[in-house]
Amino acid sequence: MTRESNSELFSVSPKNMVFYAPYDRTQKRIITILNPTMQKLLFKILTNAPWQYNAIPKCGCVEPYDISEILISLNGFQFNHAEKYCHRFCVQCIPVPPAKLFDTQSILCLFKRVRRGMIHNVRVPVELKPKPLDIPQDELDSILQYDVQKLLWHMRPIDADYLEQLKQVTMPAKGRKKRCGWKCMLVTPLILIWTGLAVAYIHHQQVEDFQFLELKADNQNCEE
Repeated sequence: MTRESNSELFSVSPKNMVFYAPYDRTQKRIITILNPTMQKLLFKILTNAPWQYNAIPKCGCVEPYDISEILISLNGFQFNHAEKYCHRFCVQCIPVPPAKLFDTQSILCLFKRVRRGMIHNVRVPVELKPKPLDIPQDELDSILQYDVQKLLWHMRPIDADYLEQLKQVTMPAKGRKKRCGWKCMLVTPLILIWTGLAVAYIHHQQVEDFQFLELKADNQNCEE
């Protein structure tokens, strides 16, 4: 039998996934996998209702001390209040096998070859709320303007002057190369790392903001 949970190997958030009515449209959520170990992990995600959900990506790897995000989409369907829905997801992880196997086989094939007792599982139950999320109108009015401004800020294009300045910093002039060669070698990777982290953060914030605005729009449509 596979292990139901193993926090020493990896962690999954959220612990349970909640969707709200109405269900006549696509809704999206994010599952985050955290690898707190010094070894690289492989993962795949399963659901007991594959006709109802899409997961992108369905499998992948998580670098040591890093995270990986899975976008979950609930397809629109006819919600039945009398029916009991027992949907759930299962995130499976294994340590990366030897390079010879990893380089020649797909991740899904590797999972099939691993003994079931070596696969670490974390289940994420799904809860389908029969009613929309109840947000008071005064709270919506107070945060709507802020959220729109925040979304526009995160969606702003990177200024061309900024890119030119970054290029000048990361590619110093030849005349100055001898004087500060070792300094540039230290500064350049740091700039590139922080730039990549900033882009990843902006992308993550965009996804969260779009989900929140979509949720508020659904709530307003229901009230109308």
